[in-house]
Amino acid sequence: MAPDLTNWLLAAGSAVLGFGALLWCGAVIACLVTRRGVPDGGPIAALGALGSMSDPAAAWPTPHQLPGPVLYWSATVLVLAVVAGGGVLAWRLRGRWSGRAGAEAAQFRNLPGLATPGEAQSAAGRKALVRRGPVVRPALTRPGAHDLGYRLGRARGRELWCSVEDSALLVGPPRMGKGLHVVIPWILDAPGPVVATSTRPDTLAVTMDARARRGPVAIFDPQRLAGLPGGLRWSPVRGCQTPRTALVRARGLAAGAGFGRTVSDSDFWAGQTETALRCLLHAAALDGRRAVDLYRWSLNPALAEDAVTILNRHTGAATGWADALEAAVHADPRTRDSVWLGVRQSLAALADPDVLTAVDPAPGEEFDPTAFLRDCGTLYLLASAVSSGSCAPLVAAFVEDITETARGLAARSPGARLDPPLLLALDEIANLTPLPSLPQLMAEGGGSGITTLAVLQSLAQARNRWGEHAADAIWDAATVKLVLGGLAKYRDLDDVARLLGEIDELTETRSRGRAGERSTSTSVRMVPVMAPSVLRTLPFGTGVLLLRQSRPVVIDLCGWPARPDADALRDGQHNVEAATAAAAGGALP
Repeated sequence: MAPDLTNWLLAAGSAVLGFGALLWCGAVIACLVTRRGVPDGGPIAALGALGSMSDPAAAWPTPHQLPGPVLYWSATVLVLAVVAGGGVLAWRLRGRWSGRAGAEAAQFRNLPGLATPGEAQSAAGRKALVRRGPVVRPALTRPGAHDLGYRLGRARGRELWCSVEDSALLVGPPRMGKGLHVVIPWILDAPGPVVATSTRPDTLAVTMDARARRGPVAIFDPQRLAGLPGGLRWSPVRGCQTPRTALVRARGLAAGAGFGRTVSDSDFWAGQTETALRCLLHAAALDGRRAVDLYRWSLNPALAEDAVTILNRHTGAATGWADALEAAVHADPRTRDSVWLGVRQSLAALADPDVLTAVDPAPGEEFDPTAFLRDCGTLYLLASAVSSGSCAPLVAAFVEDITETARGLAARSPGARLDPPLLLALDEIANLTPLPSLPQLMAEGGGSGITTLAVLQSLAQARNRWGEHAADAIWDAATVKLVLGGLAKYRDLDDVARLLGEIDELTETRSRGRAGERSTSTSVRMVPVMAPSVLRTLPFGTGVLLLRQSRPVVIDLCGWPARPDADALRDGQHNVEAATAAAAGGALP
């Protein structure tokens, strides 16, 4: 039997039994009033009495226990009236409690220039998403909405969805419910593997137990923020005997080295640092060295002569890499010191013994990204926002490792896409590290089966971390843009307001001449659909959705506490938080 039909039958049966229980209560009250005691029989007998209105007692096992029909039905009507009146009162009280919030949200939803309900459903409704199933995930025969995309929220009570092919950008200041309404629900609903970054373990606490029922769960927590046992160990050296892997890994490490946009010739110094890092990684992998050797080479260019020797002597070394590393080691002292400063910053986290342990797995403990993706695993990457300057390169290199592996698997899969798709839930990614491949992931990831959700506190934050042009590329490539209230920078608000569009507004002007005659004139002026000041005051739980080429929509977000499985999620959250607290207590002196 189909699940929908089964649920409908269960609901109908429950409603019938509930109505029978009310009828039984009426019969019991009638018996108690006449001092007859509680009659034998239950809700089924009370329902049967409806078939004999003139003699309801005949439907009961012991008719002599029941009063006459007048008193019987009077008591039954009284019970039904009390229950109905209580329901109406509760509904009205609920309306009063939520009236203020509803009125605040309604003033935004009813603005002219926004998408109509029909337009919103045509672009992002459940039926529109399911119709795209053969294109989005052709391997599935009868997919549902959760197999094909992620729920964005509701517009006028009807759900809106985006597909797994979309790249999403969520912009909202702190404490505006980004994790509550979007990040956590997306992680819970992801049909495939998940990589989630965060600066706090709250997302992990809510979702870990639920995701563990879908596949393996791994936690890369080098700074011991959660402190849970059995943390993942990942080596930056793994696989770098392949030059392409060393290039990708070095790019991630160099991105977090700290060459900000305020540094003169930052691109040059970042490039030189990346060159030295790829050579060191390649040499370490070829000679079977560990992360501690990589850290030792980064301390002094003279110590890196060992890596130069390895690249010169090993037959599998990439051509010219030994010369490139030797040139960096023996460059002009000022150039060499600047380059090696970047190398030291990229690997500075290895000075922490906990971090060094996390990136130095024993044989057999190495993280296998290919197996992780095929098993639909969930990977949590945790790093502190305050001290993330040291771990940022490792986080960036780890994410680059996963995405490069996903691209390789997608290229060898039917349709050149990963199925089920990978979700990159990059919460607080700008605070952690400026992931170098993020602009490309936003632009091309959806076609390869990689869904990217980038979460930012503001557009200014993106410009600061990636630079003006890269930040614009991230914004332009996002097919789903969700903006929350509370933004305070006028440039960001004005940019979003301009993107929402303008509408014609009629303006009436009245004037009076010298002779006292009055005249009225009407003109048309262009005004924004939502002014920056209005956009800033969006209430909590409400956002403006820009989906591909559709007109903007003001939507109500759906937080995870309103999910049907919220109680189970809270239980899992309490278990994880208790384990984290116990670990923290054990770590105290």
